[in-house]
Amino acid sequence: MIIELFGPPGAGKTTLARTLAARLRERDYTVDLVLSHRPAERSPSETVTPSTPLRKISFTTRRLTRPLAELVSMIFRPRGISRDLGTALNLIKVLPPSNPLSSLRLLQYMSRLSHAWFHRSAIAHIVLFDQAFVQAICSLTLLCGIADEALISYALDLVPAPDLLIRLDAPTTLLEERLRDRHHLGGKIEQLLELDVETSLSSRSIVDLLHELLRRKGRNVVTISSLNQASLATAVEQMERQIVSIVEQQKRATTKPAHVEAELSDHSLLNHFP
Repeated sequence: MIIELFGPPGAGKTTLARTLAARLRERDYTVDLVLSHRPAERSPSETVTPSTPLRKISFTTRRLTRPLAELVSMIFRPRGISRDLGTALNLIKVLPPSNPLSSLRLLQYMSRLSHAWFHRSAIAHIVLFDQAFVQAICSLTLLCGIADEALISYALDLVPAPDLLIRLDAPTTLLEERLRDRHHLGGKIEQLLELDVETSLSSRSIVDLLHELLRRKGRNVVTISSLNQASLATAVEQMERQIVSIVEQQKRATTKPAHVEAELSDHSLLNHFP
């Protein structure tokens, strides 16, 4: 089962993904958590802001080298690299960013995303992406500068559909506060790689359009808000129940009742002995 989160920057996608994964693991479900590794995103072990310039450089370097390490790993698996690179190139052709540098960055990011998505699609347990293809299409639309409904719809048809999409949202004032805090905490290099606050906030209208298009296509989408810790806890509980329900339904669908197996066996005997 693959789950993708999407929403405007600062909505709390990574926070929810980590919390939800932890809750499902407490219930003995195997969860593969795939984080986007945004350059300014700290891992759980890096929640405390580095106190010295040397440690800041060390943390920044570690986060910026994650994409490179994943790309190197892909190179040593040539069987899927053409598919992954092709997926990324097709999306960029449909929604080309106006800045060539942004195109290169998104090309390597979406190639790694495709590799992670298809590699885990064969896994039987729960796979949780804090953001994946739907969010990537949102970013491409934002950087393209043209929110063309037909093009966005076509881009959605080019990517694989997850079992469940979770849209996160929050009031504009709260998103702005979170984004400014994020910008303040990030280093100089990280700040160069981040979109400015105004551009990030403008993605809300694109998220609205994406949600409507996904609804028309019959995708399974739920919407939750992340206002504070209380609302986060409520959202996690709601998502936990829904995911467990889907997982159990999938288990029942793939398990044949014993009497059906017996009937199939008898039928095969009749075919051999008319």
